[in-house]
Amino acid sequence: MFESDFEDNIFRRRLMKEVAPGLPTHFSFYSPMVKVQVQSSAEHLPGANGRYIGEAVTIEFVPEDAAAVERVREFVWQWEEHNEFTAVRKINHLRRGVDPESVQGILERVRGVDKRAAAKAAENACPEELREMIETEDAKALARLPGLGEKRAYAVVEFYRNQKSPRRFLYAANRNDRFRGAPVITELDLSGDLQAQAVNHAVRAQSLGDPDPLSPNEPPGHTTVRGPNLSHPLPMTPSLMGRSVYYPEQVSLFADLLRRVLVDGERLAGVDTLRIQRGKVFHTTKLSGVGVKTRARVLASGLLDTEYTYENLVGIPGITETQARTIAEAARGDVEAARNGGLSRMEVRVP
Repeated sequence: MFESDFEDNIFRRRLMKEVAPGLPTHFSFYSPMVKVQVQSSAEHLPGANGRYIGEAVTIEFVPEDAAAVERVREFVWQWEEHNEFTAVRKINHLRRGVDPESVQGILERVRGVDKRAAAKAAENACPEELREMIETEDAKALARLPGLGEKRAYAVVEFYRNQKSPRRFLYAANRNDRFRGAPVITELDLSGDLQAQAVNHAVRAQSLGDPDPLSPNEPPGHTTVRGPNLSHPLPMTPSLMGRSVYYPEQVSLFADLLRRVLVDGERLAGVDTLRIQRGKVFHTTKLSGVGVKTRARVLASGLLDTEYTYENLVGIPGITETQARTIAEAARGDVEAARNGGLSRMEVRVP
């Protein structure tokens, strides 16, 4: 699996150090196909608060306690042993086996600086010298390091300047950017009306979910909160989920959480809190006798997820008593599963 025992030992030490209670830890895979294989087990790992971020190949875990830390470590090693080509390969977006405090670890986080360039720079600089250059934004000194050059040096300076910047963006992209166009990006004014900004962003992001030749009604994917680097979502911030349409109550709740997290400084944990998703039961559960038309009628009714009771559902035109009972039972099962630590008895499928 690993190229050497040395890399193996570094990875094990970093895994032990970085997975800690209350701290977000990222694990990235080689292929989005792995998401299909691990979706259920990752999101339902008790106490780990697993969720998918970025380009559908990264999982973020935030263990609640020491027991959850051990579960996350077991999860990682299970997939390391599973298959060499679909294994966990990065922690916090670094190449596996790279010490994040080393010269290579500092440089490889920057887009455009590959492992060869970072390795050459590491031969002629120590971490303390590199950090001083970055802190003083001395691009000329960075450019003199072998393997970097002027263009990469300015990229390093800009990346770490952005890391300290308070600017925040909403970022939405379709899963097939090649067909759907450029992502929708909105810079947030934290002193302004976040509700209006979130609504405006959602209206623009809906265009990414229009039908295309690949598959009808393709969802735009998550709207996530990002820093000026725009490379990866910020840890432990809410994401707005959509299935071609963002509903008003989704956007309202999303804007409220943005205020709590970005303005009030509240720390969130848990998939249900982080994902603002309407009609979740239809995306996570196979319901017998409930088809696309029935789902559309329920979503168009304006009912919130917490209002999926038999009495409310049976009053929707076109919904039979059997369908209303099926949906209500599934919704009740979701609530009970959440109370029991996130373990769901229902079959999970990929949205």
